[in-house]
Amino acid sequence: MEFLKNHYEKVVLGVVLLALAGVAVWLPVKIQSDKQVVAGTLAKYDAITAPPKLEPLDISKAEETSKQKDHPPTADFSGAHNLVNPVRWIKTPDGAFEKHVDGEAGGAKRLQVTAIKPLSFIVKYDKVSGAGYSFLVTREAAEKAPDRRPRIFYASPRAAKNEVFTLHDVRGPEDNPIAFELEINETSERIVVSNSKEYVATNGYSAEISFPLEKRNWKEVRAKQPLVFAGDTNIVVDINPSEVIIRAVSNEKTTTIPFNAVP
Repeated sequence: MEFLKNHYEKVVLGVVLLALAGVAVWLPVKIQSDKQVVAGTLAKYDAITAPPKLEPLDISKAEETSKQKDHPPTADFSGAHNLVNPVRWIKTPDGAFEKHVDGEAGGAKRLQVTAIKPLSFIVKYDKVSGAGYSFLVTREAAEKAPDRRPRIFYASPRAAKNEVFTLHDVRGPEDNPIAFELEINETSERIVVSNSKEYVATNGYSAEISFPLEKRNWKEVRAKQPLVFAGDTNIVVDINPSEVIIRAVSNEKTTTIPFNAVP
């Protein structure tokens, strides 16, 4: 006891030094141990949170689509579809409905030309009239109906020109001429009309047309005349001795209807 009393501070100091030495030895071991724990924890975290490996994306489809925009497909609005080619239904005389597709039977193809008649241009000498001569002129192809009736036209050596022709020469005695040389104003054609023979020429044609599907009939049809049938309007483009040509207003389609005359 006496020893502890005399050397108390040394004993305490020795204990402290031993404790410090123990801490100095333990601390590196502890640090290394904690490092291992932390490293293990981080490894587990990385394994959990690491994203999966991504394969390269296949963008070939997108590239192909992108190239198509430089060469877009051509839109075809013709043919057998109803996007811009609506189908019409026609009511037949018996009350039924018939489908009408452009280009098929049921529309213009169902027209019938029953007759074609020539339209004549006739100049006939009438008589001596005062100091000149009167002529009977018939213009069946005139556009206006009143102009198609026979009309008297006058001409003389002093007043040679009228609405239709010009008198160029009087053959034979003036009071009893044999023939006349005339020039048609519209065509500049020279013709001869005698007191025994009239001048006759064909200046066009008219037709009789029927559309049995709707019981429609047209008489004296002429060029430029509209025909309404099958829900559409068609304009007569031309009439000749063998056919009638019409054009639809709706689609500008031209159709030729033959005239099958019975011999």
